[in-house]
Amino acid sequence: MEELSGVMIVLIIGGGVLGVTICFIFAKRQIVRFTLRQRRGPHVAVGHDAKKSIKKEIERRLDCIQKIYYEPKLIWDDKQKDDEKYILKPDTTLPPYYWRMKAVDDVKELEREIAKQDGATRHPRDSMRAFLLTTLAAPLNGSGQRLIHQFCDMYEHARHDPNEFGEEEYQAYQRLLKKLFEATKMLKSYSSSRKSSPNRTPVKKHSKMQSLLDPARLRPPPVALTAGNTGDTIISNTRMNLSLAVQLQQQQQEQQFQQPDLEENEILSISQYHGETG
Repeated sequence: MEELSGVMIVLIIGGGVLGVTICFIFAKRQIVRFTLRQRRGPHVAVGHDAKKSIKKEIERRLDCIQKIYYEPKLIWDDKQKDDEKYILKPDTTLPPYYWRMKAVDDVKELEREIAKQDGATRHPRDSMRAFLLTTLAAPLNGSGQRLIHQFCDMYEHARHDPNEFGEEEYQAYQRLLKKLFEATKMLKSYSSSRKSSPNRTPVKKHSKMQSLLDPARLRPPPVALTAGNTGDTIISNTRMNLSLAVQLQQQQQEQQFQQPDLEENEILSISQYHGETG
């Protein structure tokens, strides 16, 4: 009995430890599960305790960060400044990336000239190709689209293409850029001619004759009744109604008996009836 009691004690202790371990694992899993279910994670959102309007403004400004673009000047050519601002020291050999940076900077000169002549500006995240096609379409007169595409291909080559872009490619790029500068200087004359020229869209002129289906024409003309001519007006209206009734009766008889002697053109009009009665 003493040995059995010792074994029982060991079993009881082992069962207790096992039960405590199982309870600990289960409680830990539940705590982790409830933590993951909560919307608020371990980090508190920006402006969590702020007002709704302030929170919306904070979110709006955070969303605007991805729309911020900036194209800085890559090469400083101002020799009056200190040499510390130069990427390249004077009288040194030019590295291969120098012509790429210079080509990217030259586009800014073209954009400034377009803004000066026409007032159009390009946002850094807008397409350079679309901007040039829309602004320089008038002076190039449609024939310069090929020139613009060639220039934009050279610009993308200088900015993104890993292939070589040296001095020869830059000189070809400069020739295209000069042609675009010449077209840009003509923008002011084209804009002034567009303002002074009349509108080519045909203006629809209102006809003086009213439509036949105009309700104002379908209504009978207003009769101004006065004390002196009331009786004459009633008599004239009665005669007009009688003449219309006679004409309608004659048309019905012609359709029934098909008499060729009388045609529709021979029906007495209201004016003829008034002439005969008068």
